[in-house]
Amino acid sequence: MMSRRKGNRGFILADVALGLFIICTSLLCISILFTQALQLEKIAGDYTVATNLAQKQLELLKNRSPVYWAELQLPCAIPWEDERFLPPAGYKLTTYAVASACGSQLVQVTVNITWQELQKDYSIHLVTFYSKIN
Repeated sequence: MMSRRKGNRGFILADVALGLFIICTSLLCISILFTQALQLEKIAGDYTVATNLAQKQLELLKNRSPVYWAELQLPCAIPWEDERFLPPAGYKLTTYAVASACGSQLVQVTVNITWQELQKDYSIHLVTFYSKIN
């Protein structure tokens, strides 16, 4: 019986070492994925802020009358419409209007939002059309 235990001593040590290796490797992989998920969460939040800014600009422009769109000299840049709240620091908003290729009574408006995160440039573009007539 004693010789049997003595012969298994090396196998138990190898099993423990293999188990520790698997656990350490798994924890390392999980920590890398967790770090990556946190970075992607920040970028997703930035996309949400940028999309909300662009949507707000388009909603404010929607309140403009068709006369405004008819008298607008195209192509042109349009400034940020909300005087009370400026876009957050780090986000650059540009809005421009051009004559639509879809019809002479439409104005194509594009809102571009750009920002930088983790030394990489990101941007979104929202496009809509406004009518020159009622």
